[in-house]
Amino acid sequence: MARHDYDLPADYEQRIEDGTMSEWYTQERTKRQALQQDTNFEEEFLGLREKLERLIEAASETVEIRR
Repeated sequence: MARHDYDLPADYEQRIEDGTMSEWYTQERTKRQALQQDTNFEEEFLGLREKLERLIEAASETVEIRR
């Protein structure tokens, strides 16, 4: 397989079978290009990502309730 700098999605094999990897690559390239431009997208995207990471981290600190 060719080397690349993409973090492939978890459902990579399924996307290959469905023929939707091209769409994923297009979205990924578009996102990367928008992050490199001087727009609000980078700030909003990274802010959203940070919020999601904090949410996941907070959820991992919870205790599972056994019934």
